[in-house]
Amino acid sequence: MIYKGRLDDLPFLNVLVMKNYHSIFDAEIFPSFIRSCTPSVDLESIKNECYQIREDFECIDTSNRNGYHSPSFTTNNKNEFVEYRQLTNIIDIAESFSVNTLESKNLNSYISELSFWVNINKSYNYNVIHSHGRADLIGIYYVSVPENSGNFVILRNDGSQYCNLYDGRSDLLEVNLEPKEGRLYLMPGHLWHYVEANESSSNRISISFNVYLR
Repeated sequence: MIYKGRLDDLPFLNVLVMKNYHSIFDAEIFPSFIRSCTPSVDLESIKNECYQIREDFECIDTSNRNGYHSPSFTTNNKNEFVEYRQLTNIIDIAESFSVNTLESKNLNSYISELSFWVNINKSYNYNVIHSHGRADLIGIYYVSVPENSGNFVILRNDGSQYCNLYDGRSDLLEVNLEPKEGRLYLMPGHLWHYVEANESSSNRISISFNVYLR
């Protein structure tokens, strides 16, 4: 939304009086977001179905290094995954939460398609830095998060990585998210991100999804 009023009327105006300058205007611009919720689902059943997906479908080559990445399934062809009842449930919740997020931010709330896939990372498996292309929203639901199984890292991609302005301020360049088991996270689709190596002896399991709007 473009603001057409006077600068003096902006709600975030911060006016300071200094020795040799005054009337400072200070505002944050182009903010992004991340939202999260805890779906009411049977986590153990979802975990079992993720392992069943691994049995039923071959791994595809994407950003995952040495782990399992299933093919993508879409809500426009639910026959592909209708037998996986718990996965169907979590995807329906992800779609509902996406609509809620868009409406809460006064954004386009018409979803044309949601695609998702299963990730199973063993010890030392990780995901390299990547984005999800044309996706308008991206999300991830954590089915299993053993201790020391790696954080989810989100990077700024507005060019700030290539200048000296934020040297020594990694907090202004990336968000290092320690995921919680059973939580779903949602964010804009243009954000670059990666997943650190799983340094535990147990599997880290997640379901990632893309949301496309019309």
